[in-house]
This record gives sequence, C-alpha cells and structure tokens, in this order.
Amino acid sequence: MSKHQAAGTAEILRSAQKDEESLRYMRHIISDITQRCLGIPFWMKWKDLSNTCSDFLFFSLTTLSGLQTLGEEYSNIIQVDKSLTSIPSKWIRLKDIIIKTFGHYFLLRYQTYLENKLAIITPSPSADNDPIIAAFIAHLPTIFKAIAIMQRIHLIAFYFTGSYYDFSKRLTGIKYVVIRRWLTNPAYQTSYKFLAWIAASQLCLSLVISAYSAKIKNTATCKDKEEKQNPSEVISLRNQCFLCFDKRSSSTATPCGHLFCWSCITSWMQNKEECPLCRESFPPSKLVLLQNYY
Repeated sequence: MSKHQAAGTAEILRSAQKDEESLRYMRHIISDITQRCLGIPFWMKWKDLSNTCSDFLFFSLTTLSGLQTLGEEYSNIIQVDKSLTSIPSKWIRLKDIIIKTFGHYFLLRYQTYLENKLAIITPSPSADNDPIIAAFIAHLPTIFKAIAIMQRIHLIAFYFTGSYYDFSKRLTGIKYVVIRRWLTNPAYQTSYKFLAWIAASQLCLSLVISAYSAKIKNTATCKDKEEKQNPSEVISLRNQCFLCFDKRSSSTATPCGHLFCWSCITSWMQNKEECPLCRESFPPSKLVLLQNYY
C-alpha cells in the first residue's frame, strides 16, 4: 500500500460518533436478550459486563475481521500502522479491541473493589501499623484523580495532533488514513487546535483551583491542631472567615456547614455557586445568615 494522507480530527470524531450509535443499538439488543433469557436481576448485576461484551462483539465482527466499522465507512477512513503504509496485524487489532472494551471496565471494577476493601481495612489497627497500606490509602484518591487527568491530557493531545482518539490506539500505534482525499478539508484542524487550547486552559485552571483548595484545607487542618494545643486561641480561630482571614462579621452558613462573612460569601457566589472550601455546588438562596451567633 502506498503512503496515504493521515485522517484528520474531524473524520475520526465523525467515525467515533457514528460507531457510538451502533454500539448503543447493539447494547440494547444484548441487554434485551439477557433480560429475557436470564432475568432482570441477573442483568442488573452484570449489566456493565454485558455492555462490555457487546462492544467486544461489535469490534470483533468489524475491526478484528478486517472490515471497517460503520463509522469508519461513513467517514471514509481505514486503520493503518504508524508508517501509514500497511494494515495492522490481527494481533495488534485484537490488543486494541481488548484494551478499548475491557480496559475501562476492569479499571472501574478495580477502583470500586479497592474503595470497598479499603473502607473495611482502614478502621482496623493492622492498617495503621503497616506504613505501606497507610500510604497507599492516603494516596489512592490522588492516583484515581491522576488517571482522570491523564485521560483529559490524552484528549487534548488528540485535538492538537489529530491522532489517537482512543487510548488503546495510542498504546497499539494504530492510526487512520483517508480513502478519498477530496472529501477531507485540512482547514478544519485549525478550529480543533483552538478547542485544544481552550481545553488545556480549563485543565490548568482546574489544577490551580484544586491546589488552592488543598492549601486552604491544609491551613484549616493546621489551625485545628493549633486550637487543640492552644485552648486560649480557640475563640479567635473559630471566628475567622477563610475568605478574608479576618474575624467573621454577620456569620453565614453554607449547606455544607462552612461559615463565612456574609459579604465575603455573597461576593464569592456572584462568580461561582459553590463552597470555597469543599466545592459543593448550591444556589445563593441556600445561604443562611446566623442571627445572634458569635
């Protein structure tokens, strides 16, 4: 096969959206068969696995069999290797399908398993005595958050380069080429790069806000420790507003239980309808001005 033109962001996105419609239809069929044959309780317990197997069957009948998916046929693109000159081997296509379908399923299952398991282990004395388990428990939310950030970075990279929309494609090195070049428009890539810059800016801003929230939380934790060590300072610390860091005036409570000055929290709510400390969302009407509270 001679070297072809690499598919752009628009073609790959159209293909993915068209395939998603076919996947939803196939999931519906498999779910209906499962409910009729094995009963609704069984389907409720294994519906996620049922959807995963349905996706695997769809890609096995198309990609693994050497055929285009409906989305790829609609967008006039085919899968090739990194050199853009040959079709990926059947083994590489199988790895791509397994990672795409079962990878996400087992990641979610493993996350749920760890959360349930650690909820039982944490209160036990043995967990406190083992520094490895204690460190793992402490960093588990950070690990899951890092995975979510990596997924966002992967999507941003796709908008910039126009390659590897699926994480499985990046791991296996599968790319797309256009069959009919006259149906493509390279100018579309510019608008997607602009979208990538917006997504990257949003990600950076969210990371800054998260870091600032963690800093505020650590400050509050340190002050709580100081309150326990210095009982004489309890009153002044408890009356402090964590927005202006001065003594609270007209103490106002949020639905999540945090206290701020009335003027501080109302000014904050004009920009963001959420708690500055825990980020719980709520409308300004939920604020409660505490009368006769000192």
